[in-house]
Amino acid sequence: MRFEGFARYALLGVLLLAGFLRLYQLSSNPPGLTWDEASLGYNAYSILKTGKDEYGNVFPLSIRSFDDYKPPVYVYFSVPFIALFGLNEFSVRFLSALAGWATVLATYFLVYELITSWRFIPQRKFQTHVSLIPLVSAFLVAISPWHLQFSRAAFEGNVGLFFLTAGIVGLIKGLNKPAVFLAGTMLLVFSMYSYHSFRVVTPLVVGMFSILFWKDIQKNLKMISIGAVLGILLTIPIILSFIMQSGAESRLSMVTIFSGHELLRNSIERLEYDRSQGDWLGVLIHNRRIEYLRIAAKGYLDHWDPLFLFIRGDGGRHHHASDAGMLYLWELPFILIGVITLLFVRSKLNILLLFWLLVAPIPSAITTGTPHAVRAIAMIPILHVLTAIGLVRVMIWIRQMKKRTVQATLMVGIGGIVFMNVMYYFHQYYVHTPVEYGDFWQSANRELFEKLRMIEHRYEKIVITYHYDQPYIYYLFFNKIDPSWYQNNWDTYQTGAVDRMYRRIGRYEFRNISWAVDKSLTSTLLVAAPEEIPKNTIAIDTVRFLNGEVAFYLINR
Repeated sequence: MRFEGFARYALLGVLLLAGFLRLYQLSSNPPGLTWDEASLGYNAYSILKTGKDEYGNVFPLSIRSFDDYKPPVYVYFSVPFIALFGLNEFSVRFLSALAGWATVLATYFLVYELITSWRFIPQRKFQTHVSLIPLVSAFLVAISPWHLQFSRAAFEGNVGLFFLTAGIVGLIKGLNKPAVFLAGTMLLVFSMYSYHSFRVVTPLVVGMFSILFWKDIQKNLKMISIGAVLGILLTIPIILSFIMQSGAESRLSMVTIFSGHELLRNSIERLEYDRSQGDWLGVLIHNRRIEYLRIAAKGYLDHWDPLFLFIRGDGGRHHHASDAGMLYLWELPFILIGVITLLFVRSKLNILLLFWLLVAPIPSAITTGTPHAVRAIAMIPILHVLTAIGLVRVMIWIRQMKKRTVQATLMVGIGGIVFMNVMYYFHQYYVHTPVEYGDFWQSANRELFEKLRMIEHRYEKIVITYHYDQPYIYYLFFNKIDPSWYQNNWDTYQTGAVDRMYRRIGRYEFRNISWAVDKSLTSTLLVAAPEEIPKNTIAIDTVRFLNGEVAFYLINR
């Protein structure tokens, strides 16, 4: 009872820490909204005000965004927070922060079920240590660089991760309580409507769960079957999107390795050469199916690269802190110990969690730009669970040592390494990342549109560069443009098609600057990137990134 009381208070402390780390400076760090965040926020605002997305679609199941379609959960679940807090950075990110906090709690319950399933603990006197694993797992997710990065910005994958983790907990508990199983099924359906990756990962994990626990499922087969059938029915639109290759599927078609022939160029050249030489073995080896398999295998293995996991992260600067990996470097040996421990402790849940970890990178592996921290986001909780198991295992080994001085030295040494690595990450995140990566977070847009709001009445036309991509969404977001008015008052080149690189809204025109032509305009304000104008051009004002570099020149014509 004494330990149970400590565990409750310790869990409360972990949850308070998780909430603080996800809400502190949420509006200002990251230092700006990505265009995806602004799009999610404005579409939620549009749904709130009109029941339509920005394109006038009534309560759509796929949210049209620039050149692709997004799953709908983030937009719809953000509506109440935008109604409560208004349209701003905090309200757009609050759902992700809340989901991140809830994932910490879900991880605790997941690991609690895990250790409960362990039939054998080496020595009874170490049961208390093993009981710490759920708490340590939750704590590690609370301070995780990977998880914090996506909990502090509007990333749909972060919400999907919560639904997957909580949904699996629901299935486990639901083996004895069918009503809970139904709730778990609904959470898993939400995961698939949250982010594209979970349309692959969730069915795979649920399939393995069904195989492992089939005997338990049979005991409540009638009620559990109702939940399964309901889950399948609710995912029919997702299944159809894959079959029809349109709508929500269009995003996948843009980034998958199976689209286009650029990745196959070398294979095609070798194939043609082999055919010209009559080399049929070469023709077999270099066919596109083998090449796709090779590329996918490389993409999959990229996610196990220690440089990605522990040193520098992936290629997206808004996916990690400056000079930091997705995990703490000190976690590496404990993860390895955790894997070995799970392999030697008999439990169906051990198999499920290891399978979960192994399939988590698959959606990213079949896309371009690997490794990709968002598409492989399902890896996060399992990696920290393994760290927690390894860490507690090492604590047990240290406790078994006879010499107290050796025990103390090892504990202080490990604690010091952990503390320094954690402090390094937070220093990088709060001090250097906003300055060094501010341009990737579009940090200059709020200031730009605040300045334009003050002077726009002076001009017949304001032309804003597309150099940083999708400036129109920031105009809509920061000016809180009435969605009803916008839906009826924007156009492209009057071709009837949406052009990614052009949009006109009232007196605002969003396109790339062509100085040779635009310098002759009159009663016009040009908002240009430094690369688009001659160096000696006189500007009436500038907007800078946090590192001091000029983002925009405001030029009076």
